[in-house]
Amino acid sequence: MVASPQDYCVVITRPEAQAAPWAEQLQVLGFRCARLNLLEISPVAEDDKIRAIKNKILDFDLYQKVIFVSQNAVDYGMGWLEDYWPQLPIGIDYFAVGATTAKKLASYGVEVQDLAVSASGGMTSEDLLSAEHLQHVDGEKILIFRGCGGRGHLAEELHQRGASVDYCELYGRGLPIVAREQLLQLIASTGTADNQIIFSLHSGESLQNLVAVFAQLTPAEQSVVRAWMHSNILLVPSLRIVEAAQTAGFKRIICAENATDNAMTAALLDYCRTQECILLQD
Repeated sequence: MVASPQDYCVVITRPEAQAAPWAEQLQVLGFRCARLNLLEISPVAEDDKIRAIKNKILDFDLYQKVIFVSQNAVDYGMGWLEDYWPQLPIGIDYFAVGATTAKKLASYGVEVQDLAVSASGGMTSEDLLSAEHLQHVDGEKILIFRGCGGRGHLAEELHQRGASVDYCELYGRGLPIVAREQLLQLIASTGTADNQIIFSLHSGESLQNLVAVFAQLTPAEQSVVRAWMHSNILLVPSLRIVEAAQTAGFKRIICAENATDNAMTAALLDYCRTQECILLQD
């Protein structure tokens, strides 16, 4: 049976800057949208971390290649670079993880190498590592702009290829203080709605934060929340996060090709047509 977008309410868990454009796209298609921010982005504030950033920025011209892992990395990184390098040094190749990050760099006038790889919709470090200009990097210095922590696969693989890799960690990702209250309010407002809930998570960290919110609840609240979550559907951008969601106890999952708005929307529309999702067993 084919369903209509009007039959669904998509809960968007991204920070507002990324959530608003996608919500607008979904509402044009007929989906209802609700908000629960599970990820708070803030610039690093500790003195030692700020010094570390400044040192990398001052040495920026020593790198042959620079990688930005996200839109936030672009905004924070370019903010620092514009303060210290009014004109960017020549001879540096720039790369982006994903088409949206590449587009954000373009808004600053920075041309990205291997744009065809980013424009294809690839969103992961593995996708970027297939780029032609990252295959032969022996002896090169590479700088990765990112948030604090995160996966190390990109740097590890480039190191295996002979590169010297440094991180410039610009921002932190935390769980908003109001997330618990927002979740309870969301359940109260949608618990009796006619729309089927589709709960979207764009990253493994958002899933971890959702689990952390569960841990903040009283036993009675946990029972209600888990029943509500498990009666609805999870939308995630990769099989890696599907596996993590299974470990967290979720049973019905839609898996998009990647975390771009277009890919996540395509997965939603495909589900409307087919009603097929991943059914996980205990």
